[in-house]
Amino acid sequence: MGVMKFRLTPPELSERLPELRRGYFTGLDRTPEAVSLDLRPGLLVCHRDSPDSGRLHVPFPVQGFGMPFVSTATLGQRPTPYNLAVELARGKLNDIRGQAGDWRHLGLQLPEEVDQALAEARHAFSRAATSGDPERASESAQECLAASFRAGEGLTAAYTDQVIRKRLEHSSKLPTLLGCGLNADPAGAPWADSLAGAVNAARVRCSWAELAPTEGTFRWESLDAQIAWCQEHNLLPMAGPLLEFRPSALPDWLWLWSGDVEAIGSMALDLVRQAVSRYKGRLGNWHLVARPGTADVLGMNEEDQIRLAARCSQEAHRIDPVTPLIVDLDRPWAEWLGSSPYRIGPLHVADSLSRAEIGLAGVGLEVAPGYGPPGSHLRDLFEFSRLLDLFALLNQPLYVTISLPSASGEDPAAAPDGELDPRQWPGSPTEQMQLEMASRWISLAVAKPYVRAVIWSHASDAAPHLYAHAGLFRPDHSPKPLLPWLRKFRETYLV
Repeated sequence: MGVMKFRLTPPELSERLPELRRGYFTGLDRTPEAVSLDLRPGLLVCHRDSPDSGRLHVPFPVQGFGMPFVSTATLGQRPTPYNLAVELARGKLNDIRGQAGDWRHLGLQLPEEVDQALAEARHAFSRAATSGDPERASESAQECLAASFRAGEGLTAAYTDQVIRKRLEHSSKLPTLLGCGLNADPAGAPWADSLAGAVNAARVRCSWAELAPTEGTFRWESLDAQIAWCQEHNLLPMAGPLLEFRPSALPDWLWLWSGDVEAIGSMALDLVRQAVSRYKGRLGNWHLVARPGTADVLGMNEEDQIRLAARCSQEAHRIDPVTPLIVDLDRPWAEWLGSSPYRIGPLHVADSLSRAEIGLAGVGLEVAPGYGPPGSHLRDLFEFSRLLDLFALLNQPLYVTISLPSASGEDPAAAPDGELDPRQWPGSPTEQMQLEMASRWISLAVAKPYVRAVIWSHASDAAPHLYAHAGLFRPDHSPKPLLPWLRKFRETYLV
């Protein structure tokens, strides 16, 4: 048993930041481990199964950046408490300095403002680490965090710009797919032509609930129409997910079989056979399975879900060995593992499926920062880059789906489990904020040569969708500012 203690300054921070209970530890493999967090006035006590050193990750307010997850450096167990703010500042500054050094060694030119922000962060951390007054130490640590986050944002933006320019020296356009999810029938929709001019691919919806609303009967009309629309507008059609481990994506009648893993598996395989056989050779790729092993669904545990994902992929590859197969993973930072009975994180799920020789041709990552589950807690651009680099170790192409909000408040067409968490954001999200954040995140993903596709989660906020206010079009079908940026980005950089 391992115990680590962290001093909270001021002491009432334990009451002002209940989000600290969402914290988790990671070891060398960066996989969250189970931890019990006890919040007391002035103290955060962490009880772990392992006495080994590790990194604490907690939501923490950073001026100008809301309340993102922030990580300490690697810490060993000791009887005296660590100062939480100081250790978070140390961890963030170390990560950014290390990454800056690596990229500089590869030829990255750091802008002057990044050097200035790093210098400011170093000076603030020196004051924090040497102060004998806990309050002054915490104030300086928060100054260090704010400067470090600014440095990380500028560093990653410089990396994005320089890598894209370097890649364009060898090719006039980049081959990355830029797509959008079709959450409504595009035929005749007021926004359809505008969307077709902004992307070069589209993901057509085909959930089990829509394809088989009654047992034993499949309805292909909507999927046929969506694929035909993509072909008419010269967009590469991507389909899926067929099997999504989320209750509302599954047909109502299937719940009668809850707990019968064999029966559910047999019906899922029949769905795969029917769909893959029908659309063989007509799709750019299949996003076959989504969200395996993250929550209890249909009475299936994580191993049941992962095993079914493998069986479905193997069967699809047998029927159509040419069309690439993708498995999509949600909440890729895996912060939920710290408080879940499940123990296999998305990185390990992807690694297991990639090694299983079942025909997997890529890994999908759903990135929805600042949303409640199945979204992820808020992170910054720097941490998004580190996440992509981590999954690149799988040696599989990545297909990244992004959702970012353009407003707060009620969204009648959003799913109940896709609500925004307003406390995580630096202010109420706006369309301009969506544009600024999305342009940086999409550009970064495109800059990574191992990212095969970047997909915006859904087109219209007027039709049913998962994440609130994340569409490219408002409920009245008018475009948000992000759409013309996508059009210009595609025309400038993509085939």
